Amino acid sequence: MAYRHYNRLLYMYVLAIVIIAAAVGYLAAVNKSLFLVVILCCAEFFCILAFIRMLNSTNEQINYFIQAIKNEDTLLRFPVKNGSKIVDELHKSLNELNVVLQQTKLKNQVRERYFSEILQNIATGVVVVNEKGFITDVNRAALDLLGLSTFTHVMQLERVDKRFKEDFVKVGNQQQQMLFLRRGNETVQLVTRCSEIVVKDERVKLLTLQDIRGELEKKEIDAWVKLIRVLSHEIMNSLTPVTSIAQSLKGIWKKRVETSDAFLNDDDVESTISGLDVIGERGEALIRFVRSYRVLTRVPEPNLQPISIRSFFDRLTILVSPLREELNGNVMFKSPENDFHFYADEQMMVHVVVNLVKNALEALAGDGNGKVEVEAKNSGGNTEIFVKDNGQGVPDEIKDEIFIPFFTTKENGSGIGLSYSRQILRAHGGSLSCRSKPGETVFVLKW
Repeated sequence: MAYRHYNRLLYMYVLAIVIIAAAVGYLAAVNKSLFLVVILCCAEFFCILAFIRMLNSTNEQINYFIQAIKNEDTLLRFPVKNGSKIVDELHKSLNELNVVLQQTKLKNQVRERYFSEILQNIATGVVVVNEKGFITDVNRAALDLLGLSTFTHVMQLERVDKRFKEDFVKVGNQQQQMLFLRRGNETVQLVTRCSEIVVKDERVKLLTLQDIRGELEKKEIDAWVKLIRVLSHEIMNSLTPVTSIAQSLKGIWKKRVETSDAFLNDDDVESTISGLDVIGERGEALIRFVRSYRVLTRVPEPNLQPISIRSFFDRLTILVSPLREELNGNVMFKSPENDFHFYADEQMMVHVVVNLVKNALEALAGDGNGKVEVEAKNSGGNTEIFVKDNGQGVPDEIKDEIFIPFFTTKENGSGIGLSYSRQILRAHGGSLSCRSKPGETVFVLKW
């Protein structure tokens, strides 16, 4: 806003002070009437006094407004028709500024309420502690994890678990620690992360608490459910025909016993032999199934040796050659430009890579443009091997199940290859993962 009246009066005061000062100087220089000089000096004094009073009046209004804002009094309103155009202009500007501050405060309150609701509804516990140990903010998840109804100071944790309180206080900035909280007869494992921030000139710690036991139990239950579903399917596939055939054979021979018919015709003999063959076949299938299960429970300890990636790829090229011919597939091993060594059990790693290449070739069967590429890299001390194919990809509905033991989409598959391969990588302290989309599937070995 242009303060026209204020600026006009300001210029007038300054101009009058300058002119009077110049006149006094001139009269004093030419030794004119002393009385006139005194009169002009008095006029200069009163002009300066009026100028200062005007500035002080404006400053008082602004200071009053600032104090009201400090006290969060945004309802303050200044009269815009005060009789003085200068004051009216100032009041109008202060009222407009107050409206802007009100809107900003309202937006901040809405945003604060929004984030407060988010904080209260997330599953991760959040605690904000100042340097004196007072809790400035805490959400419901944190209270539930700590077993407290209210949490105002870290000393309250001594009533729950004194050791936990000591560890909780020691967590430093940018640290992540595993803390154990004893609540009654149970022990809760909490992953704690800490960040130090400055809020209103006060340094506080923002700590997050997460109960990993609950998450692990949930994932464990999910894994068991999926495993039991696969086991049930496999066992039922073998037992159903066995039970049905056994009942049929029992009916045949029971009927002969009841009728005292000792004569055996060829059909009965043939049916009995066929039924026994099926029972034997399904029994052998169940034995193979149990042996496969034993394999998963007996992963040997890896014998770690330094291995050259290029010699490793050369060996794989030879071992994969029969698969190329059998499945008529295109497999490329891309050795890195700079050879490097990694530590692993070579036999185990060969088993994993060959199994992944075989799976990829079987998935590409019948695709004339299908190809499998195997690459490797070493960064930050970690070794990664990538097995890629350009097939149709893994369907979304089974992406989470391909590593479950005995889960398979192949007609004659055992369903243990990927699960066993992942266990081998875990024995090496690494991981086996898969990312897939139409046209590209990549299995990543990392350790």
